[in-house]
Amino acid sequence: MTTISELPVFFCHGVPGCPQDGSLLDAQGRTEVAPNLFDVSGQAPLTALLDMFDTTVADSGQHSFHVVGFSIGAMAALRLAAARPEQVAKVTVVSPAAPLSLGDFLPGMAGAPVFKLAMKRPSVLRLMTAAQGLLARKAPGVLINQLFAKCGAQERALLRDASFVACLKAGMRKSFGQHRDGYLAYLAAYVHDWGVELVQVQAPVEIWHGDKDTWAPLAMAEALNEVLSAPCALNVVPEGEHYSTLQAVRLS
Repeated sequence: MTTISELPVFFCHGVPGCPQDGSLLDAQGRTEVAPNLFDVSGQAPLTALLDMFDTTVADSGQHSFHVVGFSIGAMAALRLAAARPEQVAKVTVVSPAAPLSLGDFLPGMAGAPVFKLAMKRPSVLRLMTAAQGLLARKAPGVLINQLFAKCGAQERALLRDASFVACLKAGMRKSFGQHRDGYLAYLAAYVHDWGVELVQVQAPVEIWHGDKDTWAPLAMAEALNEVLSAPCALNVVPEGEHYSTLQAVRLS
């Protein structure tokens, strides 16, 4: 009988991000499936996600998966678990961006201006991402410097790793360029209240969050830990930031 520690991993990347985010996760030799969440093909994000997951389950011959979600990918992972309780045996969320309805989180989020535009001025956000798409193609280093302007020591160390920078550049090209519609659809889905779906999550949930994360404050992980009715464990990573916490995860 397959135990949870042996299950394949279905990885939900960040927003912005791309499947290469999964390269930072130590899957410990397990099969890791990391779809492009932004490939929504005109569907609602959750509908497209369920199609991707159902296809993965059918093609793999596996009955259940360990679903991992990073950053806003945590929304994808938790909503997937709520919709497919029989196929999701465990959920791990890393640096999770919790529903905004669970607390006054925006003042502590580096991406607060983006989320406010997604809520109130989506047309302006679309124009802004078009400009970011141009930067992603012509001057990705400028965009990376903007996104990591307030990062700490652990993220600065990651930025000296060429493979990590390549992952960031791939994510920016997909988010702000090739799959901008999907990226914007995920932002729109995130800022609307999806917290009501958390009560439907049945699988055990493990949370990993750094105490120095400036993109998603630790209070988000604490709020998830409080509100989830499924068995839940919170791992706080000392000095951990957003991406560096993904490297620190030890799946169980």
